[in-house]
Amino acid sequence: MPASRRIAPFLTFLVFLACVVSARGLQAPDTVPADLRPLLAAPQSELRMVAQRYALDRATLAGNYANGAARGGGGRRGRAGNADQAPAPSLIPVSPARIARLGRFDANWQAAIKRIDSSRLTAQARSDLAELSAAIAANTAQLEEDAKTLGQVLRVTPFAPTIVRLVESRIRVEDMNAQRAAATITEVTREITRLTATPPRVNADQAILGATAVEQLRAITTEWFTFYNGYDPLFTWWMGVPYAKVDEALKGYASLLREKVAAENLAVPVSAASTPPIAIGAQPPFPDVPDLNEIVALPQDEMRDIVTRFTGEGSGRGGRGGGQESRDSAFYTSWLSALRSLDFDKLSRNAQVDYLFIRRTAETQIARANLKLDPNPPRKPDDTGIPGPARGREGLLQDLSEAMIPYTPEELIALAEREFAWCDREMLKASREMGFGDDWKKAVEKTKDAAVAPGDQPRMIRDLLFEAIDFLRANKLITVPQVAAESLHMIMMTPERQLVNPFFTGGTQISVSYPTNTMDYEARIQSMRGNNPGFSHATAFHEMIPGHNLVSYMSARFNAYRANLTGGGAFFGEGWPLYWELTLYDMGFNKTPEQKVGALFWRMHRCARIIFSLKFHMGQWSPQEAIDFLVERVGHERDNATAEVRRSFDPAAGYGPLYQAAYLLGGLQLRGLRRELVEGKVLTDVQFHDEIMRQGSMPIALLRLALDRRIRLARDMNLDWKFYGDLNPQSLAAPAR
Repeated sequence: MPASRRIAPFLTFLVFLACVVSARGLQAPDTVPADLRPLLAAPQSELRMVAQRYALDRATLAGNYANGAARGGGGRRGRAGNADQAPAPSLIPVSPARIARLGRFDANWQAAIKRIDSSRLTAQARSDLAELSAAIAANTAQLEEDAKTLGQVLRVTPFAPTIVRLVESRIRVEDMNAQRAAATITEVTREITRLTATPPRVNADQAILGATAVEQLRAITTEWFTFYNGYDPLFTWWMGVPYAKVDEALKGYASLLREKVAAENLAVPVSAASTPPIAIGAQPPFPDVPDLNEIVALPQDEMRDIVTRFTGEGSGRGGRGGGQESRDSAFYTSWLSALRSLDFDKLSRNAQVDYLFIRRTAETQIARANLKLDPNPPRKPDDTGIPGPARGREGLLQDLSEAMIPYTPEELIALAEREFAWCDREMLKASREMGFGDDWKKAVEKTKDAAVAPGDQPRMIRDLLFEAIDFLRANKLITVPQVAAESLHMIMMTPERQLVNPFFTGGTQISVSYPTNTMDYEARIQSMRGNNPGFSHATAFHEMIPGHNLVSYMSARFNAYRANLTGGGAFFGEGWPLYWELTLYDMGFNKTPEQKVGALFWRMHRCARIIFSLKFHMGQWSPQEAIDFLVERVGHERDNATAEVRRSFDPAAGYGPLYQAAYLLGGLQLRGLRRELVEGKVLTDVQFHDEIMRQGSMPIALLRLALDRRIRLARDMNLDWKFYGDLNPQSLAAPAR
């Protein structure tokens, strides 16, 4: 039985337990009980997140090889967004490197769980620990079976290791030598031709096994070819004919094995290739098992079921906060009354924050119901044809209150102008260093023109990703899990997608934007200039580690740590990666003037987003004025500026009025929190950032209360937090930082 299937019953049992424990909180979400005390959750097994971590990390590692769990998928959800999901069905084993790596991983985990002091665990946790140990042992045994199966496969497909090495080199984004790859593929074709002329003498079962493996090898060869073809001109020139020939050879050989060799049904014993045993892999450079005792000791959140009931999560509701917009004021008034049944001071810290979340959300929803807004706020017209209604000043104030941003739109515009002024000063420094004096736009143009040659973009992005990880580790900023660091995957963005998204994106994998041989000249130039090394240096880590990719990875592994507090939205989801742009700039990550120009370009862009989006929604600016502002004030290409403004206001894009402002505002909130706790010597950087990853997406004002234990929490406390200080004329007159 495949390893993934052996562990599946254990994981299913854990999920079942979680559902049973929380069932009370999921019943009749619109019914508000007068007494919430019976809904306080009983303690769960301390091993719940340990078992989850093992399963998800193993699935992630398997996806790094030619036949493992499926790569990709998942989103940027706050708590439960799971980029890994469950292990995918096991395929025919063709990768000895996968067997060796998972063998090392299982051995390390088996050693790690022995260091857990079982005498201090609850009875349920001890049972779960025994189940986990058995699952690891079963997976280890399955790897031995996989190695035997691979031996049988190699008897029929002796060319498989050559294809697997090419594919796994691509997964790791190693440098491509197109001529050498073409020669290798040509030799594989010759070997398949020889096998086709003289098929191996094997029984029907081994022939069918071999045919399935060949079909699998053909699929991964196609994926390998597609990654480079059209993006790398040398690869496209060398590989067109050799790939077509190997693809046809693989297709024909699979048919031969399945339809002729298997049909002969030879009475021969199963034969294995004479290959040496697959040794367990070497130790990775950093531990691939986290501190399990630390995970076991994490506190539990007794309000989790109550929060789930309040938000309606899992009840099929949609919309704001799990469907809260469809509920009336009486519902929220009842919740405010029900909260009084709880003894706030006896709740754990996370549960107290949950309590305050429910209280604040109920209050803001009652205020929303009582607020009479202009249904058609005035919008400044123009001839761009860009659609989208204005929100109006009063609507923005309501939205800001719900996002726990205690500033007016005018104050936020003043904040953005102040940050812009700082960027201007820094940009002039970089421009002078590049020899352009105060003409910073020439420095931006020079940086744009420094694009790498066609075919070199994957290597450049790969190096930027690992440069950021090395910097984080060297400066002890955040725990970078070894499994996450060795599981960074890349795809190339299609020309069609580049028409609407000219810059690379990320999450579970990074999607690299770079021109193909099918794009028009102007589109190629725009793509190369917009994804130059200086610009990319400032944002590659935004998309991956420590940005969106790490959030996705950690939220999947700690979604059982605390209740899922809705409301963080883009202020957390985009603010966290943007915060790292601010922090790494301050710490000297951008060393060359071109890298500084790239970082400052994007930072000015985020300042501009606050200004043009808020002014549009207050009826002060038209879309055309917003486009002109991005071109003149930031240095955007006009086509890119137009696309940016269209995405910001067109209802089809799906962005709310505060989304564009949330990038920088969320980043500044987190930077303000770091100043209080890290620069205030309350927490180290690692403690601060690791706990944020465990807490997950929520309004950052509430995240502050969860982290800063110097603040005494009270049920009726004021939750407003002026993360940027008082934005009065006197404070704005002072220089930024």
